[in-house]
Amino acid sequence: MQTMNFTAIQEPRSVEESSDPGFGSVVSAASERRLLNPDGSFNVRRDGLPWSEVVSVYHASLVASWPHFLGWVALSYLGLNIAFTVAFVLCGPGAIVGPVSESVGGALARAFFLSIETFATIGYGNLAPHGLAAHWIVTIESFVSLLAQAVITGLVFARFARPTAAVTFSRCAVIAPFQGGRALMIRMANRRKNELIELSATLSYSFVETVNGASARRYRPLALDRSRVTFFPLAWTVVHPITPESPLWGLSSDQLEARNAEFLLLLSGIDDTFSATVHARTSYKAAEVVWDQMFTNIFNPAGADGILSMDISRLDEVQAAR
Repeated sequence: MQTMNFTAIQEPRSVEESSDPGFGSVVSAASERRLLNPDGSFNVRRDGLPWSEVVSVYHASLVASWPHFLGWVALSYLGLNIAFTVAFVLCGPGAIVGPVSESVGGALARAFFLSIETFATIGYGNLAPHGLAAHWIVTIESFVSLLAQAVITGLVFARFARPTAAVTFSRCAVIAPFQGGRALMIRMANRRKNELIELSATLSYSFVETVNGASARRYRPLALDRSRVTFFPLAWTVVHPITPESPLWGLSSDQLEARNAEFLLLLSGIDDTFSATVHARTSYKAAEVVWDQMFTNIFNPAGADGILSMDISRLDEVQAAR
């Protein structure tokens, strides 16, 4: 693949900078990957920050998936108990009184189970510390476990309480017939039973063009047939009519590929449950735009109760345009 030579091109601020959705000239010129991943994350990295800010355990704990979060909790739980297990063992064979080591799997296992019982404040009474050193370790572990349980409880509550938009976007965009012409369409659906209201969508077209032998990335806003809906009960298809005024007018699939085109979609709305503004975003590269196709109908006929439903598993299905 030929590497593009990006250079800064001086142009009026009112022309290009007003169209830039926020990436800036540096990111636009230097990035050879997609600007926005399908999951809404950006392809940027921040260097030069202190370790505490780079790790950002609190933020990572909130945005991680539940399997990853529970995995971190389990590893932290085991790691702390293993550390106190080693401390009990270092106190000597007489530091723990109770059943003989062989009955619980050995001296190391007995120290580990004492740490577990202390950490969780279980206290069956079979295992107990003996001696000043062992009692100091129990004191320290009790304090650590108090803080650990408070932190984990707070993180779990924060994850449940944090309002997010569980919006699923179609895996591809389509160029489909629309009002005697063509339009770029992207479909989305709300996965949750909560209500999203006052939704607004903005769609931007990013592409690379060559001016005076140098390549530069440009941004153009795409006007939508309907950029705002009051209610979002099931699904919404965002439509950009390709008219002579559209930046996509006259372009083909190969031309979009050659321009390294990317379509950036931002969705904002209010979560009625939390009365808080939530956001969702995604992007589509030129190869993810299907031409002369249209989305299939995902709505099911109303049942005997008269309630309309849709099949979210068919959100990505397309068919040949008629």
